[in-house]
Amino acid sequence: MKWVGILAAVSGLLAISVGRFIMGGIILLLSFGIFWNRGGGKFNDRSVYEKVIKTDLTIAQLYSRIRDMDTPLGRAWIAGHKGFEGDSIVFGPNRFKDCIVISHKKDYLDVKHITLVDNIIREPEDEYRFRDFISVSETEVTPERYAEFAGLKMGCIMMINHLQDVIEKLDRDRNAEIPASVDEYNFYYHNSTEGHFRDEDGDDILRVENSYYPFTAKIFDEEGDEMASVVPHSFNAKGVVNDGAGYEIFADGGHFGEITTNKAINGYTAETDAGTFDVRLFPANLRANVSFNYMVEKDGELKAVIGGSPNILFDTVGRCQSDLILSYDDDYLVLYAALEIFIMTLNKKFIK
Repeated sequence: MKWVGILAAVSGLLAISVGRFIMGGIILLLSFGIFWNRGGGKFNDRSVYEKVIKTDLTIAQLYSRIRDMDTPLGRAWIAGHKGFEGDSIVFGPNRFKDCIVISHKKDYLDVKHITLVDNIIREPEDEYRFRDFISVSETEVTPERYAEFAGLKMGCIMMINHLQDVIEKLDRDRNAEIPASVDEYNFYYHNSTEGHFRDEDGDDILRVENSYYPFTAKIFDEEGDEMASVVPHSFNAKGVVNDGAGYEIFADGGHFGEITTNKAINGYTAETDAGTFDVRLFPANLRANVSFNYMVEKDGELKAVIGGSPNILFDTVGRCQSDLILSYDDDYLVLYAALEIFIMTLNKKFIK
């Protein structure tokens, strides 16, 4: 993409030099667009699967500090990677072949999410880690299995970010305290064919009701009592939501908070009785086939991740909304569920 942008810029300048000003201007705008969509030229800003951290920390030094840290992919172990010289730190793989590999190159550490497990060079005694993989091509894809698959991919992306934080912290202070675990989360999912909000064991936790027209976003307990809802402040003459007017959150029959659009984070801010929550959009996770992804943060701390699709086709049930939540703090679980169905329902306006 970098070279495409450079070639486009050169082509634009050449076109202008021979008097083709309009064509040259169009090509230069195209070049600008290419660089703009690359994250302002910063690799870490435009990549959700890989981060590079400039540091003189060695693999051995880092491993000695994080080897006992618990993660959703288990504890770290040492192997090789075909793309790098020397040892690498490996987390995983899980049953869908997800690994996070930390390798050394020049004066930086590379933290990368991979699924090509054949690129990992391991000793025979580590071969047990590479058994019992799930074959996606041979598995019937239901909304529940899809959500589990996507949730594991989303969890890996979050883990890359938090490993980056740990490495940068150690780079600043070699004696910095390292957390005993990172990214331990509880998994929940919901699909619109059944209307139940379930945990990773398939147990019903909540019941949800949502539609875009008329706009409905409600959370019930399993006895049918309404727990929370999101209501738009304004509709246009055709009964379509006026997004700019904001939304009101109700909980336990009373006012609980307000949701407003926040362009600075490309998402929403929820001012609630439980505090202020930023609901921040982040790039699409193409490996999980989810594109409406949001981080829920309170006072700068990640509380949950929401992801899913308002319109995905399954062989088993046809088209439906299929969402997931990674909860890092279950104290606000009902709020996450309300935000999930609010966002995914609102995004139905993009589905024709």
